[in-house]
Amino acid sequence: MIHTLFAIFVIVVSLAYIILILIYLKNWKALKTTSLPEYFVGKTRISVIIPIRNEGKNISALLQSILSNNYPTSLLEIIVVDDHSTDDSYQIIQSFADDRISILSLADFDLPERFNSFKKFGIEKAVSQAKGELIITTDGDCIVPSDWLNYFTYSYEMEGNNFIAAPVNFKNTFTDLSAFQCLDFMGMMLITGANIKRKTSMMCNGANLGYSRKLFLDLGGYVGINDQASGDDVMLLNKVSHASQGQIGFIKNANATVITQGVENWSQFVQQRLRWATKNGSSNDLVLKAELGIAYLQACLILVMPFFLIFNWSFYAPIFLVLLFSKFTGDYMLLANASRFFDKIELLKYFLTSYLFHIFYIAGIGTLSLFKKEYTWKGRQVK
Repeated sequence: MIHTLFAIFVIVVSLAYIILILIYLKNWKALKTTSLPEYFVGKTRISVIIPIRNEGKNISALLQSILSNNYPTSLLEIIVVDDHSTDDSYQIIQSFADDRISILSLADFDLPERFNSFKKFGIEKAVSQAKGELIITTDGDCIVPSDWLNYFTYSYEMEGNNFIAAPVNFKNTFTDLSAFQCLDFMGMMLITGANIKRKTSMMCNGANLGYSRKLFLDLGGYVGINDQASGDDVMLLNKVSHASQGQIGFIKNANATVITQGVENWSQFVQQRLRWATKNGSSNDLVLKAELGIAYLQACLILVMPFFLIFNWSFYAPIFLVLLFSKFTGDYMLLANASRFFDKIELLKYFLTSYLFHIFYIAGIGTLSLFKKEYTWKGRQVK
């Protein structure tokens, strides 16, 4: 009886995962592509806010890519929020002879002992002094595309969105870890757009995010969600959604993608994903938690099923195959669609390796995040 109930449970989880992937794909295909009209140039004043900590190797390339955008000079300002950098980030930013760039240093503020929310605090201060009607955030290790600002203003001016998510992907350095990060994030971006379309389980990424300054201030910024170091993106999105004050959109165009640097080793990967997991764990979105729970249960079941095979091979082998097939099929459908959108079909040659990595990643990080609430980020222990 117990074996039968367990088998039914495994099959239900397997079917739920496939159904979930199909829901994502249906909504992704229904999401309207953002087509930027030829010669379109926005008319909205923009403030780009860049929170950084020790980005001396990357910040120059990011600033150059923003300044190279086809956007009116008089309508752009860039505020770099320096979070106690100990490298040459500050000096590199100062070397730019452009009055559109300013630096807000958190070292100039008296912050409480054991302060945790440096990034959110810095963004709030930057928004308070920003002159732009539209706030756009990105990270210090990113490169933005040439029409980046126009895509946001098109979504804001022409589509009426005042909270705008946009795609992010990793730079591929042609290692197994790099390919895994690229594939994983491409799938995540497809789910992001799909869930914004279905208006539930919504996610976004602060490396490519925009919102009206008025909306941010009307909602009190991060008040009520500033107890955690992370979550300046997803938690703010959830706050906007629950307040029902924003029209939330997603820029469905690969040409609006921001490229960011992937982590270089597995230790950094674990710390990064633990940081992301704290955002999801603190979410009060029950649908999102249920969807994450399905993926987590499936991965855990795949890892424990071999032990059941030892005791009853003939009974559990077909069930195990169903479980593996549901994960393989669902992931391939998702990543095949995502790789076509990003024009990265060649990355599918890493699919099998990434498929195996993903099982251990989901089960491992999911379990670890239940017990470990602290992580290391750029030399700082945070929670």
